[in-house]
Amino acid sequence: VLNSILSVAGLILNLVLMYAIRRFSKSHFGTYKYLLTIFTLNDLFLVLLHVMVHPVNWSIEKEHSTLWAIVKSFQRVTALYVGFQSVPFSLLAIHFLYRYWSVCRPHRIELFSNKIFVLFLASLIAGGVISWYFLCLFCSEGHDVTIAKEILVSEYEIKYEKRVENAWVILDNWRDGKFDLTLFVVTLLMDAITILSLIFTFSFAILTFYHIAKSDKMSIQATALQQKLLIALCAQASVPFVFVYAPFLVCINLPFLGIPGNTFYPDLVAPIFTCFPVWDGFIIIVLIQDYRKGLLGMIRKPPPVAPSTML
Repeated sequence: VLNSILSVAGLILNLVLMYAIRRFSKSHFGTYKYLLTIFTLNDLFLVLLHVMVHPVNWSIEKEHSTLWAIVKSFQRVTALYVGFQSVPFSLLAIHFLYRYWSVCRPHRIELFSNKIFVLFLASLIAGGVISWYFLCLFCSEGHDVTIAKEILVSEYEIKYEKRVENAWVILDNWRDGKFDLTLFVVTLLMDAITILSLIFTFSFAILTFYHIAKSDKMSIQATALQQKLLIALCAQASVPFVFVYAPFLVCINLPFLGIPGNTFYPDLVAPIFTCFPVWDGFIIIVLIQDYRKGLLGMIRKPPPVAPSTML
């Protein structure tokens, strides 16, 4: 029920945001409004994807220390779902690059209208999705996960009274109590992709704040606008970190480290993932003044017109 409520809220908020971007974006937004549009479309896609695949996370600590990610479909769809969770951070990195250039290298902003450059950025985003996709599939390749799968399917069926067999992505980290070098490398790569994207994003944020503070070429109004947009972007960046990457880091690393987690996070992961599009849309609407005032102006009644007297 909670997942359904969050999905509906995410759908409504992002449709409202899409309308606000088209209706209330002023000329000073420039190509920035197209970045916001892409963000919003991605959030809408993630909401619909979540509704279609019903993701669940499950961990078993018996003979195996494992991470389980599941959709009620096929393993490749599960891997694709995980892959698409990387898109928000790829977009955020591009978004921070745009803000950095708008402050320090304004002449480069026109590159965002260049088809070759846009294609290059799109290929980077696709590369992130493909990397996660194949890492998820590689987890079970060349490994006998039959016993782990039987335990997982059985325990999941006992708790949820549903039998799901073919959709699991399984990291059987300590099979027969032995260290698995392949899964260690996979876990390391997943952590590296996550942490490097965070470092890239935070570095551009810090550099942009620094150059805004030190710039003597921008007017007071331009400086205030850049600060507001950057603060809004930082708030937006915290959303996927809290609702996407932090849960992923927990799900990936706790089982590998042998830390029990199946008592608290299996039932939390799916709602947390669903929260991301909801809060993402909400924060943009609240923090960008033009959108907030424009939408509030549609709700509030206009002031009564004073009667005029003809002389």
